[in-house]
Amino acid sequence: MKKILLALFLTIPLLAANLQLKSGSVAAHTEMLMDSTIDPLNNSLNADITMDGSDVTNLRGKFWVDMNLFKSDKSDRDKSMYKEVEADKFKLATYTISSIEKIDGINSYIINGVLDFHGKEKPLIAKAQIISTDGTLSINASSMILMSDFGVKMPCMAFLCVRNQVDLLVKADLIH
Repeated sequence: MKKILLALFLTIPLLAANLQLKSGSVAAHTEMLMDSTIDPLNNSLNADITMDGSDVTNLRGKFWVDMNLFKSDKSDRDKSMYKEVEADKFKLATYTISSIEKIDGINSYIINGVLDFHGKEKPLIAKAQIISTDGTLSINASSMILMSDFGVKMPCMAFLCVRNQVDLLVKADLIH
């Protein structure tokens, strides 16, 4: 009996299927007071995600991006951003999923996790739409961080400062 239970216990991880990232991106949005919006985009999202069965609340794993791959409409500003976030020292930003909860609304979820950014780990909650269609699991998640929570001081020029709040939009299409 013990051998049967042990064999069953050891096969549990095999029931979780690895999902392959088909495409993904992270868009960040902030603003400079009395100026324009700042919208860098990183189209090089990486993922190591598993799902136990077909229940999306069982998604586990992590997403990560190379901080040097965010690009906006102004390359000079991008270089300044890389310097401010110390992208050479803290190359990756990683989000690890802790749990997913279904909420009211069609395909609506809350994703709970931990963001590892700029050498600090902080809990991060995201609202998400998660849709499974034709073998593809699509995740569109949004959240917000304060750069100061991660030890990053936003740059100022005279009286114009970049807003401390950064809105995040993550899109990922995973094949299952």
